[in-house]
Amino acid sequence: MFDLSIPVEFGRPRAWYLDGPRREAVRLGEWVGDVNQGGSVNFFDVHFNPHAHGTHTESVGHVVSESVHAVSLPLPPWMRARVVRIPSPRLLRLEVLQASSASRFDYDALVLATHEGDLSQRDWRRSDPPAVEPAALAWLAEHGVRHLLIDLPSVDPEEDGGALAAHRAFWGLPLGSTALADARHAGASITELIQVPADCAEGNYMLNLSLAPMHGDAVPSRPILFPAEST
Repeated sequence: MFDLSIPVEFGRPRAWYLDGPRREAVRLGEWVGDVNQGGSVNFFDVHFNPHAHGTHTESVGHVVSESVHAVSLPLPPWMRARVVRIPSPRLLRLEVLQASSASRFDYDALVLATHEGDLSQRDWRRSDPPAVEPAALAWLAEHGVRHLLIDLPSVDPEEDGGALAAHRAFWGLPLGSTALADARHAGASITELIQVPADCAEGNYMLNLSLAPMHGDAVPSRPILFPAEST
């Protein structure tokens, strides 16, 4: 079993210019929700951003005007997944993906590992992380791949003028459109800020993708891989 998730850690920033998530003890008059401050129980408010602070799964609601909650996506409890390791260039191009085992299309979900080592402590802010060429994600979508998982903060560049071209390509949404009706693959999902353990080899797996039960275009998620019989 391989847990691909990076947890939300209070105080630890990860991406998108934001400080780390924080938690604050609730105070009601003289009562405080912190055992270490004399309270009878720990009772905290939590402030975090799903996109910036840990592994998260996005719906097309990320780029359209309508509300599309990630937790409402039609995710099966088990999906065929393929792990593909491609050393991170500045831009992961279509021809590189086509030359990899991603081209087998014997899977429902593609797990892209572009970095080695421990990413759980990495601060991606203002580092211009690598991204994925929109044509590469359009190619995956055209071949029926509906769930993408990647160990980057985003499939798009840190600064792209708001185009989010790679996201749009995967959801089949024309550039500039914010209409859900224009998305050809509205049920697809993109999971970012994962970490693929070093001992998780390329090959076939079964994926369980669990999403936090909350509304939003992106929610914290926990992807877990289980070895399949054949890799």
